[in-house]
Amino acid sequence: MNFVDESFENERIELHGKSFRDCKFTNCELVYDGDRSPTFKNNRFIDTVFVFTGAAVRTLYFLGNIYHAGDGGREVIDKTFADIRDGQMHGHEVRTIAPHTVDHSLE
Repeated sequence: MNFVDESFENERIELHGKSFRDCKFTNCELVYDGDRSPTFKNNRFIDTVFVFTGAAVRTLYFLGNIYHAGDGGREVIDKTFADIRDGQMHGHEVRTIAPHTVDHSLE
């Protein structure tokens, strides 16, 4: 589902696979579950928060654990976020055993 030039206020919005361009979010909860990523382009976020559930919140806990794991953990996470800021994402989706499913391998 694509949203263009829309305003959202006081809403909880499930982001799964949606696209938002030139939208305004005021006092919203944007919910990401770690499945199909939403896309955002040229939006405004006012008093809005992201809420992470499922695989997404587990990924955040994983990153937090690495950050506090000891020597080198903080550097790994800092580098990961620097790569994100620089548009240098690493990895791709991995293969699963079931046919016609997404490939999550890190080949």
